[in-house]
Amino acid sequence: MRRGDPFGPPKLVRRTAVRARGPGRSGAGLDPGFSADVRRVLETELLRGGCSARTIARLFAMHRRTLNRRLSAEGTGFRQVMDTVRFELACRLLADPRMTFAQVAAALKYSEPSAFTRAFRRWSGGQTPTAWRAQHRKGRPGSKRKPAP
Repeated sequence: MRRGDPFGPPKLVRRTAVRARGPGRSGAGLDPGFSADVRRVLETELLRGGCSARTIARLFAMHRRTLNRRLSAEGTGFRQVMDTVRFELACRLLADPRMTFAQVAAALKYSEPSAFTRAFRRWSGGQTPTAWRAQHRKGRPGSKRKPAP
């Protein structure tokens, strides 16, 4: 086990995820909850450091192409899942008025706030992080409302 890795070796992560899904469900078959498992792991990995399809596939003890096939079977793709997770994390971080846009961008591993703003506009259908924060603060001071998927 790597030092400081709270999740243990990648195979252990996969075995734990399989056990959490319930008995009789192996990681080899198509699992309708697979994309949800990927989302949970992505959320953690995005906040920990660099994250790629290869890294996530390794955590599930599978090849990157297998990861893509499994997600494709559920009608989604790795980039879609990652964008959704990043948007949800961004909204949670933006809901905290003490965090600056630069801090949110840094937490999500963007090189600069302008890159984060462009990505946020793409995810939200054109709304800027500033507008999103103002809209979700209006009428609900201090609200920690969960963003819509």
